[in-house]
Amino acid sequence: MKQDCVKGASILVQTILSSIGKDFRVEFRGRYAINVSVAFAFITTLSISFATGGTAIRPAIQAIFLWVILFFSAMNSLSHVFTREEEESTALFLRLHSSADTVFLSKLLYNMAVFMFLEILIVPLCVFFFSITVIQPLQFSITMLAGGIAITSATTIIAAIVSQSGGRGSLFTILSFPVTLPVLWVTINATTRSITSGLIFSWNSVLFLAAFSIALLMVSYLLFPIIWDEG
Repeated sequence: MKQDCVKGASILVQTILSSIGKDFRVEFRGRYAINVSVAFAFITTLSISFATGGTAIRPAIQAIFLWVILFFSAMNSLSHVFTREEEESTALFLRLHSSADTVFLSKLLYNMAVFMFLEILIVPLCVFFFSITVIQPLQFSITMLAGGIAITSATTIIAAIVSQSGGRGSLFTILSFPVTLPVLWVTINATTRSITSGLIFSWNSVLFLAAFSIALLMVSYLLFPIIWDEG
């Protein structure tokens, strides 16, 4: 019995990793979603930097700019993971050859990896152009990580829902914003504290983001098979 469980878990992990690898190969072969996200972030950051004209920006505003740019830059990439399957007519193949649990976990982990990749590219860009001084690097990094996980935990199930409709990208952003609004508010507050001298960082923000992610993941995991099988 124990060996069967270990074997089943091993097969599940291999299937998930294979699916994630396939998604990355397809994405970086065309690089459409990633290129659009990075181009949007670069143009927006540069435009804000020119508009401020070198004027000193308060840390709270810097944090708002950072997370708003991150959020809207990631929207296209995060929705693309399911819409691509529908557009390329590979969704039926997935339904026939992969369980709903495997599909959900692989797409979730892929979205998390994509968001972290975008953070690696966009955060240094914003730090440079907005002259952000990171006072507490560890707290800043943990906030970036926790915020990214919370956003992808909330938006992966929304991407699955939107992929079944005709609205696709635009509808995804509209539905995602109110759901992730509490996450953005908390992450902006925590980021502000990590880049402002004299403010004490509150770990309650990280705990909230962790609890939010766990709650959304549990709900999404239960709902996804119904959504996926109805497609």
